[in-house]
Amino acid sequence: MTDDTYARVSKRIDDEWYPFHRDEWFTLQDICSYFLWNEQNTRKQVTRKLYHDYAERKQPLLDKLGRTYRIIDDIAEDIDWQNADTSKPMDILLPFNLHKYVKLFPKSIVCIAGEPNSGKSAFLFNTLLMNMDKEWVFYNSETSREQLKERFSYFEDEYNIPNPAPFKVKERYDNFADVINPSGYTIIDYIDADSDFFTIGAEISRIHKKLSTGICVCAIQKKPGIKNFKGQIVDSGMGYGGALTMKRPDLYITMTTQNILTIKKGKSWVDPKVNPNGMMWKYSLVNGAKFIYNRYYPDEEYHGTGYVEKQKEYEF
Repeated sequence: MTDDTYARVSKRIDDEWYPFHRDEWFTLQDICSYFLWNEQNTRKQVTRKLYHDYAERKQPLLDKLGRTYRIIDDIAEDIDWQNADTSKPMDILLPFNLHKYVKLFPKSIVCIAGEPNSGKSAFLFNTLLMNMDKEWVFYNSETSREQLKERFSYFEDEYNIPNPAPFKVKERYDNFADVINPSGYTIIDYIDADSDFFTIGAEISRIHKKLSTGICVCAIQKKPGIKNFKGQIVDSGMGYGGALTMKRPDLYITMTTQNILTIKKGKSWVDPKVNPNGMMWKYSLVNGAKFIYNRYYPDEEYHGTGYVEKQKEYEF
């Protein structure tokens, strides 16, 4: 009877669970709840099945971490890197003319880690409106449709937005990798995780895995800088989620309430002789839409107050 139960349980897990739960971690309880297996003997057979698949098979089917399991993915696709065309990066314009310093190729992620009220949404809106020749999808998790309409109206002096708009705006709060177009142009305002900040980096990694020839420009929250004992503001450096949020993006920038934008990571340089990493700009945001900015050079001697490049201000 036990062997019959094991055979039945094993077949249903193979046929009805494993094919639909790849790329995720699951527990014995997840399986039993799904199949409504509450009898003690049946649950024992599920345990037996899972143990067999991660410990007894010659080629294990499962990986195990604590009480969680995942299906091992032993497939790695070949990359035809020798026939890749490096002479044609993606034709994407970015605020602050960042596209003049960092190249973006297909399957790229741009991440803006911004403190509250630092202008990260304005950065995303400008990116969208500077590239209306592309078919963008803008995922919004911050505002109602009335607030969105008002926000877009701030940009009318700078951009002529057709009606209907050449882009789509959708409401979405999480699991963005499930909905983005792998070959499309995506903006996410913004990726949040409440208190589980470690999941932000994982979500960015899932987006990267989903992309094929597309691009994703996303924002995350950044912890405001704090004052040290000398009264100087110490920058927190990265967005919530820490170093894991920097792992996948090809361009990672921070924006602070002191109105300083910094390139923390620029993977592909436009000019091999000009390293964009660490470049900074001092900016102001006019009417929630228009950035006015100059290159900024921190001055250690003056406690990081820095100085601004003496030249004509850039605008967009």
